[in-house]
Formats: sequence, C-alpha cells, structure tokens
Amino acid sequence: MHKAKDTGSDIYVWDRVVRVCHWGIVAIFITNYFIVEPGRLFHEIAGYVGVALISIRVAWGLYSANPNKKGSTAYASFSTISLSKQAFREHLQHLKHKQIPRTHGHNPFGWLMVMAVIALLLGLGITGFMMEEIDALFGNSTLEWIHSIMADVLYACVLVHIASVFAVQRMGNIQLVRPMLTGWRKR
Repeated sequence: MHKAKDTGSDIYVWDRVVRVCHWGIVAIFITNYFIVEPGRLFHEIAGYVGVALISIRVAWGLYSANPNKKGSTAYASFSTISLSKQAFREHLQHLKHKQIPRTHGHNPFGWLMVMAVIALLLGLGITGFMMEEIDALFGNSTLEWIHSIMADVLYACVLVHIASVFAVQRMGNIQLVRPMLTGWRKR
C-alpha cells in the first residue's frame, strides 16, 4: 500500500506542508464562516488566503507523487488515491475487525472528503472573486446564493469530517488526530 517514513516505533504520516495547509484552512473557515462579516475586506483577504492554501496543497499533492521528494510523504501524493470498490471494501473490513493498518493515510471515504473540500473551497474563491471584483456581478443575488450554499455545504462537510475522524479513530483502533498535529503516528 503506502510507504511511510519509519523511525523505529513511530511512522511519519503527514508532512509539514499538509499539516500547515490543513490547519490554515481550518482557521480560514472558522474565521470566514463564524467570525467576520461576509463582504468585508478581511473576509475577502481570508478567502484569498484559503484559496492560496488549497492551491498549495493541490500543487504539493502533485509534486509529492515521488515520495522521495524532500519533505514529503507518500500520503501527501494524489497518486495514492484509490476509489475502487476493492479499496472501499478493504477499508470497511479493517473497520469491522477494528484494525486499520498503521501505515495507511487517507481511506477512500477520506479521499472523497478531500476532493469535496478542494472543490468547495475553489468554488467559494471563484464566486467570492466574481461578486467582489467583477462590477457587473456585484450584488448579484444568484451568485450570493450559490456562494452561501457552498459555504453551508462546506460546513456540513466539516461536521461529517470531524465526526468521521473520531469514529474511525475509535472503531479502527488507529491514531488520526496526533499525526495531523505532529506528523507522527505511533506504531
């Protein structure tokens, strides 16, 4: 399956770029969804930073296709995406037996969530840009509605993601939170 950098008892799963992008996007989402008022300058700036972070993550996922690249892990690479029926079956079997292999990164459901978040963040960036930077679309209620719906769908994805992380961590007997904080998973 995926090859992790192994240093004795711990496995290096999530590299620094993945973790910085992940937590940066978390901060941007919280800021723009819950704190700042839509349409304000800080909302726009935070949105552009979010698009930059997701763009960096996508570029890193393409760059790190070779796990020997400095600073990356095989898990960062989009080349590890497997959405076959077999991949879903294997993941469900691992959950059933309460034993997800320690050397696994995203499961197929996790990859679907990654793709949904990328699409939603890029969609939010595009619609936000269109509303603020294209004079003919400023105040366009349809565009505002689409932007708002995508933000709400992203919020629903965030809730599903958080619940899934804790459920899979418990059901699969695997650390998921620690590696996203430190990069390392205990064997």
